Amino acid sequence: MRRLPPWIWLMLALVFGATATFMAMGWLKSQSQKVAEQDKTVLVPVVVASKDIPSAVALSEDQLKVSMWPADPTLVGEFSRLNDVKSRVTAIPLAAGEPILESKLAPEGVIPGLTALLNPDKRAMTVKVDEASGVAGFINPDNRVDVVVTVDKGDYNQDPISKVVLQNLRVLGTGQRIEKRPGEKPQVVPTVTLEVTPEEGESLALATREGMISLVLRHQQDEQVVETMGVRTSTLLGGAIQPATVQEEPGTTPPPPMYSVEVIRRLTRENLTF
Repeated sequence: MRRLPPWIWLMLALVFGATATFMAMGWLKSQSQKVAEQDKTVLVPVVVASKDIPSAVALSEDQLKVSMWPADPTLVGEFSRLNDVKSRVTAIPLAAGEPILESKLAPEGVIPGLTALLNPDKRAMTVKVDEASGVAGFINPDNRVDVVVTVDKGDYNQDPISKVVLQNLRVLGTGQRIEKRPGEKPQVVPTVTLEVTPEEGESLALATREGMISLVLRHQQDEQVVETMGVRTSTLLGGAIQPATVQEEPGTTPPPPMYSVEVIRRLTRENLTF
């Protein structure tokens, strides 16, 4: 059999190599197209905040925009049109780019202001605090606090008591007010507004009248109610308060003890005191 020239073998190698390269490139292209089709995400219009928005304010058009978001079944209560959200009141603060959801808004018809933050069965009550009893300014809206009252008058004059009277109250807001007492200059007093039930409001009003209240900041996920007995000064200092003794004035002598004797004379009786 006649052997083929070397140049023919070279041509065959080039043809087979080019064919294999073309087939490989075609397979890779088809695979990349399949992956791209599988990864293709459906985008839907969603109304989002165009800037940071505080709570209890009515939404305006300049605070909103429509963005294309991946379709997500867990995103419940979203809006696709600006007109559906305009004039609704925010129930919580919103960050720029955050989707506007029904759960983040107050019910329709609620006017802007503090009432937009309240639960239907709750009330808002503002109490004054000082810098220390108000946790040194670290309290922010939506924090949870306990209320401790310290009483040192009346029955507790000699042995003051501190006790937790309310627990797990939601903070609606913080602020300041100007307070003026007769003969004194006006002073700026820090205030904290708490969300309470009617019964809790009664207890809080009495606590602010009878003693000094302090707020104790809770962990956001701590909802445990702890029963406490309170603490008195005598217990805190590790001993009982001794009753006051009456000091006698110098130069005075106590009166002598009195004795009584019963005297019987025939049919009569008589008590004589010495």
